[in-house]
Amino acid sequence: MKPKYKKYKIKKNDTLESIANKLEKSIHEIKSFHNVFCDSDSYIGVSLPNHLKELYIYPEFNEKELSLLQKVFTNDNYKLSQTPSNNTLNYGVMYTIYSGKEKNSIKFEVEVQYLEKKNEDNLLFLVNKKSITYINDEEVNTIADELAVKTSSVLYPLELVITNEGNWIAIHNYETIYKRWEKIKEAILDEYEGEWVEKYLNLNEKTLADENLLFDSLKKDWFLASYFNTVFVYYSHKYRFNTKISFPILPNCKAVEYDIEQKINEFIETNDTIRIEQNGELKDERSKLDLENNLNVPYYGALYPDYNKAKGNYRSVYLINAKTKVIESLFLECSVELDIEKKTQIVVSVL
Repeated sequence: MKPKYKKYKIKKNDTLESIANKLEKSIHEIKSFHNVFCDSDSYIGVSLPNHLKELYIYPEFNEKELSLLQKVFTNDNYKLSQTPSNNTLNYGVMYTIYSGKEKNSIKFEVEVQYLEKKNEDNLLFLVNKKSITYINDEEVNTIADELAVKTSSVLYPLELVITNEGNWIAIHNYETIYKRWEKIKEAILDEYEGEWVEKYLNLNEKTLADENLLFDSLKKDWFLASYFNTVFVYYSHKYRFNTKISFPILPNCKAVEYDIEQKINEFIETNDTIRIEQNGELKDERSKLDLENNLNVPYYGALYPDYNKAKGNYRSVYLINAKTKVIESLFLECSVELDIEKKTQIVVSVL
């Protein structure tokens, strides 16, 4: 069995750029592959961490070795299908959020379980947050953060309708969620007081009271947007295709759209994993000024379609168990270049 990675020993004067040149890979490929396998302390952001001694790098195979590897598709179908079991999967999740030079991290654990086949086109999944939320490696310790965590707890357990392609399209247990709200609201009011607390709860209640508003709000959840991505699709004999993808990198407006190439590795990785990558650039109808002003429609982009275009990048790597077809790990990074650049990195891995 071939290893799913090799290790590169970092030398004294090595940089990301010099290593990428030496290995004939892009800086993004070097970072994203390493970040899938490393622990959180060895995660690569803008540059190599000072304490990092080794990099996980992609193992190259020669022609003879490739002939011994199992192919992802053994017929001419070229369709990657979901075959989930009812086993509960525990994941560690980490967000790294960049706003210009400012950097913050959020960590938590989440459970995902397939419940049943809803109909011919859709599946039912359960998502449940199970751990304390850590911000910059510390438990939440401000009232605002505590309130955000306590109010969001009303959503879990969360039942979602997922398409056969892997995209989530509806909340299945909305009525149950709304019924939970009164008890959680009462508990919060017993613990906190003040006019601003009541205003905050009222805003949350308005969202919870409308299923469509709640759906729109949850569409901005980074874990749901990255985990329930459209990866279980037809890849064709070329093992790749071009498509569009939206990601809610900006919290106060509609998700930003990217043109991407989505490709699947022709061969099953060692340790029985299937590798899928998505790479592309921001191609939203909204201009930079539209996004700066949190507009959902291209006002300035329509008036001046060739001026002040928004730029950004989207990259992701998914490792999927070849037998069970569940996501074992994923790395996603996307950016939008506003006056202050916004960039988000998401790592999800089975614990």
